[in-house]
Amino acid sequence: MDWKTILSFIIGATLLTLLSGWLMAANLLQIQTQIAYSEAELGFVKIWIQIAIVIGLLLPVIAFLVWIHNPNMRTIFGGYLLVMVIQIVTEQICSRIFSPSLLLIIGTIYTTFRIWQLTVAKQKFLTVNPQNGNVNFYIAYCLLWLMLVFWSANLIFLLVVGWLRIL
Repeated sequence: MDWKTILSFIIGATLLTLLSGWLMAANLLQIQTQIAYSEAELGFVKIWIQIAIVIGLLLPVIAFLVWIHNPNMRTIFGGYLLVMVIQIVTEQICSRIFSPSLLLIIGTIYTTFRIWQLTVAKQKFLTVNPQNGNVNFYIAYCLLWLMLVFWSANLIFLLVVGWLRIL
């Protein structure tokens, strides 16, 4: 995925987030301002966030640093990390300015894009890196799969549990 696509997404997602926040503040978007998780769901969310930090942030940072001299890996993990950092900053700022439930809107937008980003990266990775016997190839490929499975599960949680708590 090229940088123009990533930057276009970030601009579009930011504008959509600001519009959603403004509509919520003006009571034109009928969404609860607080996320009403049960105690069990809240416990799960806390654990899930820790897993997200490891799989979604720590492992990709390590991969980026390990393979920083490989242009294909640098592009894949650099673009991923840029989107991740922008999401975290957007969530921190916008959920404080507008409403905590805006986290679900932001999370859904960015997670959907991230799944597409990882799918494209995995497909590109296979065509650019035909080194099937290389250990680094298998590690990177498995990491991309792990991240793809995790973020797919995250999107399911957002849609099945999260959105039901704010609608």
